[in-house]
Amino acid sequence: MKRILLCTLLAFGAQMAVAQQPDTLRQVTVAGQRRQVVYRMDRKKIDAQQILSASGGTAADVLATIPSVQVDADGEIAFRGSKEFLVYIDGKPSPLTGTAALRQIPAAVIQHIELLTTPGARYRAEGDVGIINITTQKGKTEGLSGMLTASGTTLGGWSGNGRMDWQHGRNRVWANMQANRYRGVSDFRQEKTTLVDNYLTTSRSDGQRFRTERAYIGTLGWQYAVEDRHLLSVDLQSGQTKNRRGGDMDYDEDRLLTTDGTRQMKSFDSHDRYMLEKELVQLSASYLWRINERGDQISVQSRNRYDWHSLEYTESNMFLPAGGRAEGTRGYEEEHHWDCDEQLDYKLQYRPMGTLEAGYQYVTYSEIGGYNINYWIPAAQEFQWQDDLHAPFDYHRQTHSLYAVVTDHFGKLDADAGLRMDRVRDEMTIAVAGADRDRRRVELYPSAHVAYNSARGTFGLGYARRTNRPGIWKMEPYITYEDYYTKKIGNPDINPEYIHSLEANYHKAFAGGHSLHLTAYQRWRTGVVDEIRVAYEPGITLDSIINAGNQIDRGAELSLVLKPLKKWTTTLNGDVHNYRFSSRYAGCTSAHGVSYALSCINQISASPTTKLQFDGHVVGPHRLTQGREKAYCYFDFAARQQLMRGRLAVALVAHDVLGTARYHNWRTTPTLQSETHVRPKYPNLTLTLSYFFNTSGKEQQAGAVSKGAVFEGKDF
Repeated sequence: MKRILLCTLLAFGAQMAVAQQPDTLRQVTVAGQRRQVVYRMDRKKIDAQQILSASGGTAADVLATIPSVQVDADGEIAFRGSKEFLVYIDGKPSPLTGTAALRQIPAAVIQHIELLTTPGARYRAEGDVGIINITTQKGKTEGLSGMLTASGTTLGGWSGNGRMDWQHGRNRVWANMQANRYRGVSDFRQEKTTLVDNYLTTSRSDGQRFRTERAYIGTLGWQYAVEDRHLLSVDLQSGQTKNRRGGDMDYDEDRLLTTDGTRQMKSFDSHDRYMLEKELVQLSASYLWRINERGDQISVQSRNRYDWHSLEYTESNMFLPAGGRAEGTRGYEEEHHWDCDEQLDYKLQYRPMGTLEAGYQYVTYSEIGGYNINYWIPAAQEFQWQDDLHAPFDYHRQTHSLYAVVTDHFGKLDADAGLRMDRVRDEMTIAVAGADRDRRRVELYPSAHVAYNSARGTFGLGYARRTNRPGIWKMEPYITYEDYYTKKIGNPDINPEYIHSLEANYHKAFAGGHSLHLTAYQRWRTGVVDEIRVAYEPGITLDSIINAGNQIDRGAELSLVLKPLKKWTTTLNGDVHNYRFSSRYAGCTSAHGVSYALSCINQISASPTTKLQFDGHVVGPHRLTQGREKAYCYFDFAARQQLMRGRLAVALVAHDVLGTARYHNWRTTPTLQSETHVRPKYPNLTLTLSYFFNTSGKEQQAGAVSKGAVFEGKDF
C-alpha cells in the first residue's frame, strides 16, 4: 500500500463516415496555447500534432495520453476495461483489428484521433466502448510534400515510414509505405495447482516470454474534387502481416496421487511458439455529391478486403533436462477470408440548422479453412497427424442495416436522435459433430445526444446501444494449444454481448491555457463474453469462451490541463470506476469492487526547438472473472530536438525508467489456483529520426513518445 501511495504522489508531483458530421453542430475547444482536444456532441478529437507522443510510437501511444486507456500483460490496449472497439483509418475500417490496427499507424503521420464512446445510429453497432477513428496527415499545398520517419528500440523493434503527397488543381495523389517490427520481452514466473482425477499437480515455470508483430503495408490513393459539389476518392492497400509470440521456460512439476500418497516430480525445458501470418489487399472507394446549395447530399462508400495465405500455427515442445523430447504438438489452421462494407447515405438539410440522414449498409465476412494437428508419439519417436481431429470449416456472416438520424440546433442546444436496425445471419459449417450453426436475428440500436453550450462551459449527455458479436475464432469447437500446459477451445453456442452506454460530460476552458474535462459514464453489459480457465487434465488447464454473466460499470474520468509556468504544461488524468459482475456460469464468481488509473503528463519547452516530457502512471487493482490483479506504477521520460528549421526531428524515449512496472494476478476456483508474475524487460529505449518537406505544420510533428509500459506474456 505504501508503494502504491508513493507512486501516486510521484505521478502527481512530477473523412468518410466517422469523420463526417453536420456542419451545424457547434464544437467547443479545450486547449492550452494550441488546440489539443476538441469536444463535439458525440466525440472527443485529439490533435496528435500537439501531443509529445508522435515520434517512435504509434496511435496506441497517442491514446495513452487520455484517461481510461491501459496496456495489459499481453501488450493489448484496453479502453474503459474493454478491448472491443472498432478502428477506422481516414473514415474507413482498418484492414486489421484492435490493438494490431493501432500499432500499424505511426504517430508521426497522424493528424488527429477521434473517440466516439456513444456512436450514433449511422455507425456499425459492434464494439462496446465505441469507435476510434484515425485521420492521417495529408498534403495541404500545391505540389509535392511528404515525410520520412525511422526508429529503433533496444528490445529489437524498428519502424520505417515514407509518405508522398502530390496535389495539383482538382487532383490529389498520395503513396505511403510502412514497415515495422514491434517487439516486447518480459520475465515470466508462475505457480499453478490443479486437482483432477485425484491428482494434485503443482507446476512452477520460470523464463521469458516475447511478442513480435511485423507489418509491411503499402497504400496508393487518388482524390478528385470539383469545387464543393463532387468528391471522388479511391485508395488501394496491400501488404503482409506476421505476428509471433512464445516463451522459453523451465518447468518443475510435482504430482501427488491423493488416494495413496504416491508422488512424482519432473523437470522440463519448454519452448512454445505461436504465429499468425497473412497477406492482404483492400480496395476502398467513396463518392460524395452535394446536390444543391441548401446542403442536401448523397454519398456512396465501398470497401472490399481479401486475405490469402493466412496461416495460424501453434507449437509446444517439452524436453527432458538430459536431452530428448518428452512431449510436443504442432497445430495448423490455414484459411482465406474476405469481407466487404457497402453503404448508401442520403442527407436532407430540411432547415439551416437541421438535417435528416438515412441510409442502408451491407457488411459481410466469410472465412474458409481447416484445422489440423499432430502429436509427438514417444513410442514412434515422431510427430503423427491426428486425422480424427481434422476440422475443415466454412463461416459466413451477413449484416443488412437500415438507419435514420435527425440532428438539429435550438439556441444553445444541440441534439440528435437515431435508430439502427440490423438483420444478422451467421452460418458455420464445420467437420465437428453437432457444431454446424445457422442463426438469424433482428436487432435494434437506438442512440441520442444532447449538448448545452454556455459561458459556464458545455454540458453533454449521450446514449447508445452497442454489441460484441463473437468472431469465428471464438466459435471454433476444437482444442488448440498456447503451450503444453494450456489448451483453448471455442464455443459454437456463444451469444452476442449487448451493451447500454450512458455518458454525461462537462468541459470548460479557462484563461491562461487551463482547461477541465469531466465525464461520468455507466455501461450495462448483458451476456458478458469472457474466457474462463478450468482444470482439464492433471497439470493442464483449458480456457473456454463463455457468456459469463452480467456487469454494470459506473465511472468518472477527469482530464485537467494546467500551466504552472509559461513553458511547463501539466495534464492530470484520472479514471475511477465501480464494477459489479453477476455470474451466470458455474465456473465464474460474482464480484464487485473499485478500480482506478491515474497519470500525470508533464511537457516542458526547454527552448523553441527542445522539448522534454516526463510521465507518471498508476494502474489500480482490478477484479477478474476468476481472480484479481494487483496495482502497479511506471514512469516514462522523453526528449525531442528539432533541427534544420523544423524539417528534421530527433527523439529519445525511455519507457519504465524506474523499472517499477509489474503484472501480478491470482486465479482461484475449486480445482485451480494460480499466481502469475510478469515483469517487462528494461531498459526499453526508442530513438527516432523524422524528416518533413513541404508539409504544413511540420514543426509540430515527431514529438517524444510517452506510452504505457509494455507487458509481454500471458496468464498461462
